[in-house]
Parts: sequence; structure tokens; C-alpha cells
Amino acid sequence: MRSIVALVLLLPTAAAAQDPTPAAPTDDDVATSPSDSAGPGDEDIVDAVTVAPTASAPGGADPAPAPAPTAATPAAAVADPAVAVEIPAGRRVGDPLPLTQREPTLKAHSLMMGVRYGLVGSGPTRFVDDVRFSLTDEIELRTALYPWPAALMARGRFGSQQSELGALVVDGGLAYFDAGLRIVEDTGEPQVGVRFHLEGSGGWAKSFGERWAVHAFAHYRARLSLLPDDDQHALAVDAHLTYDLLPALAVSGGLGFATTLGTPVREVVVNFTEIDRPGISHLLARDDGLQQSLTVPLTLTYGRVDSFDVDLFCTTRVFPELGILFGAGVRFRIEPLF
Repeated sequence: MRSIVALVLLLPTAAAAQDPTPAAPTDDDVATSPSDSAGPGDEDIVDAVTVAPTASAPGGADPAPAPAPTAATPAAAVADPAVAVEIPAGRRVGDPLPLTQREPTLKAHSLMMGVRYGLVGSGPTRFVDDVRFSLTDEIELRTALYPWPAALMARGRFGSQQSELGALVVDGGLAYFDAGLRIVEDTGEPQVGVRFHLEGSGGWAKSFGERWAVHAFAHYRARLSLLPDDDQHALAVDAHLTYDLLPALAVSGGLGFATTLGTPVREVVVNFTEIDRPGISHLLARDDGLQQSLTVPLTLTYGRVDSFDVDLFCTTRVFPELGILFGAGVRFRIEPLF
């Protein structure tokens, strides 16, 4: 009988010893520091264990993970929502610099190679190439291949196209040197001789808003020949209005006028130096028998990246005789080289 009474008294004590639920802490336990309550060897365990604080969601649910950074939400805004991030309106990440916002000169220590090819239309085929290297952001050198380098011109820019007053652009030098050497028999010149083609121009470029730009230039070209009765003097002016349909696509239209000054047209084609401009603005050629040309140049330019763009152009002569020229152009830039 005594053994049964002892067994009944021991059962509640054993159940309490097996219960894993810890007792609620009292005020005395909270006030007691770990060093006071920990037994021998427990100080190392307290120092080694570090509990990272976590933010609890409303209602005691698990905390939501932080959103991953995106192009519209930079990492700084994810790490600290209080950081205000301003995204430029109208331009997405990866978009090229719009064509109307590009300066007339290259960035410092950059190289550009471009060609314009007049393929179909009245008069002879026209081929123009440019190789440019920038010494600074405002000064660059230009040459052309015929097929060797046969030109040396310099261009300078004063101001910025995006400024309130726009940019003043001047260039000049040797546009083409005919040394009298002939790789092929038919070069279009009736006589073999040494000729210097000098050219100077000045112009103005200005951007308006985010999509519009205006370019206006005047050119003077002089052909100085060592042959008798072979000189030529020509003058040209042109103005273009450009509009960005998209950041990578632009259209341009304008007017161009070219005339000789007291001399007939001696060159097969008078290719005025239009640096960094798409298309060909003037149609003045010897075989046309005309000494003046009023044209309407139109271009469509596509540039998905800042370093490369292509264009299609159509130039129509409306005076003194109708004429038309269709062609294409390509420009490739490497910036900066060093």
C-alpha cells in the first residue's frame, strides 16, 4: 500500500520534469544579468551566440524579403527607402544620346570615319569620305582618302550646342590636293596637273528643347591650279532643321544654295566639306552646265548607339533645273582612343 501511495506522489513530479515549455520569466530574472545567472562555462556560450534582430511583419508573420534592385529602382533606394531617386523623364537606361543633342565636334582623343555615297540620280556619282581626329573637345583635324590622305583641315567649336546662344563652328584648310598622279586613267579632269582645293566655312548650331536642332553654314571653296585657265571659286550656304522622332531616329530637312564666282564649274563634282552632317546639301557639277544650284536636302538618320549611325538621303535641285540624288551614309566613331 505504501508503494502505491509513493508512486502516485512521484507521477506529477516526473511529468513536470519532462515538460519542454520554459517557465515565463519574472521581473527578478529580467533584472539579473547573464553573468549573475550563468553557471561555470556558460559565459563562453553567451559571448559566442549573437542574435540578429529581424523586423516582424504586422500580425506576427514572417518578414517580407527586400525587393531586388532594378533599372527603375537603384540599389540605394532598396537599401534605404528614404533615399529619393530621380529618374530622368523621357530617356531610358541604354538609350543613345539623341542626335539633336550631340556636339558638332568629337570628344577629346576620338576618331571618326565616315562616307557618303550618292548612288542614284542626275549627274555623276558622288563619293565623299571624312577621317577626323579630335585633339580636345573643341578642336579636331580632318583628312580624306583619295585613296591616300590628300586633305588636311582643322575645325574649332566655340560654345556648346545646348547653351542659350548655341555653338559657333569654324573650319578651314586644304580640302583636296591633286598632285597630278593618276592611278586610273579616267579621273574626270581633262588635263593632268597640280591643283590645290582650299576651303573655309563658318556656321552656327543650336538645340531647342529636347528634340529640335538647327544648323546653318556658309562655305567658300577656291581651286588654285598650276595649269592655265583652270581656277575655280565657289560659294555655298545651307541650313538644316533636325527633329528627333526617337532617341535613335531623326529626320532633317533644309535648303541649300551654291554658285560659282566669276568662273565656270571646273570640278566634276563640287563636294563642299560638310563635316559631321548627313547627306549632301548641294548639287553643283561640271557636266550639268549650271553655275548655280538651289536644293532641298532631306535625310533620315538612325543611330542606336553613340558610336555608329547610318542615314538615307534625298537631295532635290529645284532651280535652275530639276535634278535629284539618292544616297546613303555611314559614320563610325571610336572614343576616346587614350
